[in-house]
This record gives sequence, C-alpha cells and structure tokens, in this order.
Amino acid sequence: MADIKVLYVEDAKSSGGTLRQALKDAQVNLVLLGGGFDALDELIDSGADAIVSCLDLSDLPGYQLSQLIKSSAGASKMPVVLFGTVSMGARIDPLWIKGSQCDLYVADRDIGNGTDVVKQLLELVEKSRSAGFNRSQASSMLKCRFNFSSSKVLESSQKLLDELLISRNATTLVSDMFKEAGNRKALLDVFYRGAAAFIEADLVGLVVIGEAPWASFSADGVVSGSYKKLVDRLTNELELRSALEIDLRGELVEGTAKDLGSVQIVPVVAQSRAVGALVVASKDRNSFSDQAIAFGEQLGMALGPLFELVLAKEAIANLESAAAYNASIDSLTGLYNLEFFVGFLQQQLLFSFRQRLPVAVAIIDIDNFEKINEQYGVEFGDGALMTIASRLLNITRSSDLIARYGSDQFAVVLPNTDVAGAKVLGEKVRSEVESIDFSGTSSISSGPVRITVSVGCASFNMEDLNPETILRDAKVALRKAKDEGRNRVILG
Repeated sequence: MADIKVLYVEDAKSSGGTLRQALKDAQVNLVLLGGGFDALDELIDSGADAIVSCLDLSDLPGYQLSQLIKSSAGASKMPVVLFGTVSMGARIDPLWIKGSQCDLYVADRDIGNGTDVVKQLLELVEKSRSAGFNRSQASSMLKCRFNFSSSKVLESSQKLLDELLISRNATTLVSDMFKEAGNRKALLDVFYRGAAAFIEADLVGLVVIGEAPWASFSADGVVSGSYKKLVDRLTNELELRSALEIDLRGELVEGTAKDLGSVQIVPVVAQSRAVGALVVASKDRNSFSDQAIAFGEQLGMALGPLFELVLAKEAIANLESAAAYNASIDSLTGLYNLEFFVGFLQQQLLFSFRQRLPVAVAIIDIDNFEKINEQYGVEFGDGALMTIASRLLNITRSSDLIARYGSDQFAVVLPNTDVAGAKVLGEKVRSEVESIDFSGTSSISSGPVRITVSVGCASFNMEDLNPETILRDAKVALRKAKDEGRNRVILG
C-alpha cells in the first residue's frame, strides 16, 4: 500500500504509539509530523491521501486542523481521522469541536491494537478516491507558509487561522443557500443543517425584511412567553411595518416568561439598507464564545446578497400574482416586456458581479419580418411571434428570463452562463425556428412557410454594471449576423 500517503501528526505527549505502529505494519507511505503547521506545510508541498492527527497538539488543535482541511474546496474530500483526548489545561473553542467535520474520531480507549482503525482509514481513502479526490488537490488549500518558532507569532497565526476558518465556513454555508434561493423551505433546510454544525444555541433563525416580512426560527424547549418577547423585540429593533409571517420549527414549552439570557441579533445589510437579521439566542447568560459571535457576524455579512436575491425573487413572484404583473408582460406573446427585462438584467448583473459569476444575453431578431407582414398580413406575423415565443419557453432553462425586446425581437438573460453557453442556446433557437412550418397560421400560402432568425450574443465583463453595455455588445453582434447573410449566431 505504498501508493497511499498518510500524514501522521502527534505531539510528544501523544499516546498514539499503537496506532502509529499499526499504520507502519500496513505498509502505507507514512509521513511523521510533530505539529499542525508542519502538516499544513506538507500538504501544500506534496499533498496526501489522508491525515491522522491527535487532538492535543502544541501549535494547532486537531479539531482546528481538521476544520481547516474540511473547509478547503481542494482538500475537503481528504479523509481526516482524529484520536486521543484534549489535555485538562487546553482551551478548545466549542465552535471547532462542533464543526471539526472529521471523518472518524477514535478515543484513546478505543484504539486497541490499531488494526480496526487502520482498516476504517483505508476504506475512507478508497471512498474518497472513488469520489474523485487525489492527493495533489490538497496542495491548493492555502497559499502561505507556516514555519514559526516564536510563541507570539504562533498565537497570532492561530488567530488569523480562526478568522480564515470562520470566513470560509460562513461563505460556504451561504453559497449552499444560494442554490436554493427560489425555494424558501429548501433554503431554510440548508441553513439549519449548516448552522447546527457551528452554532450551539436554544434558538436560531432568520428574519427577511420585504414587502411582507417573514422569519423562521428553530427553537426547542424555549418558553413560549420568552419566545414572544423576542419576536416583539425584533419587531421593534428592525422597525418592521407589519407583523412577521413566522415559520417555527421545534416545540415551545410553557413556563415563566423571562428574557432569554443571551441574544445575538446580527443585521443583514445590502446596498446600505437593512434586508433582514440573523438571530441566535440561549436561555443562559454569556453562553456564546468570541468565536461563535465572530461566526455570526461573518454569516450576517455574507447573507446580504442572498437576502437581496431572495427579495427580488419574491418580488417577481408577487408580481405574477398581482395586478401589477400585467404591466410587466407583453400582451401578445405573454413574455416579459422590455421594461421588466432591463430591470431584471440590472439586478442579475449586480448579483453576478458580487458572486463573480458569468451572465450572458442573447438578442433574437426575426429575419425580414417587415416583408413577412407585407406578404402574409399582420395577423400571420402576430401568430409567428406567438409561436416563436412558445418555442423559446420550451428551449430555455427555468432560470433564464425571456422578454419581447421589440416588434420583431426577443431577448434572453442567461444567468451563470458564459458567451459560449449563450451561443449553444442561440444555435438551438436558430435551428428550432428554421424547422417550423408556419403555413398553419396563414390562409394565403398553399405551401410551407419558413422563417429564420439571427442571434447576437454577449457576456458580462465584470467591469461595467450598466445593462446598456452588454445590450450594446449583443446588438453589435446581431448586426454582424445580419450583414453576414442572416440565419446565423454571432458572438459579441
């Protein structure tokens, strides 16, 4: 098994000699290291297939070493095994213990002769390899070096790592929530699963401030009167204009209504305005560590763009169910109109800029539409527009937004899509329209009637948030498609 490289990290005080010997007997490529920073250096330099570490290291706690590895996109699939106990004098923040995410923990009393632990480790390595992990991926986890001897420098380094891990964990959680931005229940499920890994509290929740403010709380064992006091406090502090629509998960209990001992209300801000809050509360006083408070603050900052997107999606949903919806719709095709399209594009560009995600636009123009109207009549032309609009809805993704852009034009916003992806869509549209026989909408023609379209595509360059810039680029590409003979797709 020399092809399996295992980093074995233990302090001089470690009691893991039996496990170390079992790994040697298994004939893995074993690299012995004396501290957490040494392990990180080795990972950066040469990578590894797995890491086995005792909890009680003199420089970097095993819990924190595991969390640093597991919060890295490159190394997150690498198996981490922790063993041993923390010495009586060591101070480990509960945030790291709860969120260490190690694949296997073995107490001293359960190590035995070490063979069972080694067997489980090898199974974890095989599983990670099957999932696509290879040791070289771990080398990209950090870009700094860790050769320290001064205790003061070491202490400062640990604080920097604390901040790095807190930021990583908060960003990762919000990134997972972004994937469910259009589904409130799924979004909250992701939030509560992630929060449970890092936040030890009696009540955790989110408040989103929109036209109709809403909140969700997970609260088990909290006195109902204390819960009501907290809701009243939130209503006042957040200056809510209407009552909260609340989704409560868990069971409240009856008892004397007292204020909760520790309450952390973290404002969520987007574009200098409050869009919500993160709420964490405990029945006990002073129950949140500095690390837990810092995690809450980082999470609150990261939630801003997400809440903004959630509110935008809710605004669209409200439009669809209200009379104002009609003002955003083209009456002939049922697609969004130009005004709504430009507003949505502006929001999408802002969101893409903040998340560093691509976005593309495609403008679709019906070739010789004026001549078509002259030859077959306006009624035929209207029928052709409706047919093409219907086909566009079938071809595009649910995340794309389609609008009628002009009398003979359509436009599509393609989130999380580069210009090459836009070309793929453009070719689908061009080919689909070309294959349609429009004669069924005309009483004049006795044979097939074919229509073609030209498509101009452009992508967001991350430097200019003005929607007119990307639209101009798409129009230039469209004009080139026309000049080159029509019925083609050109990239801007």
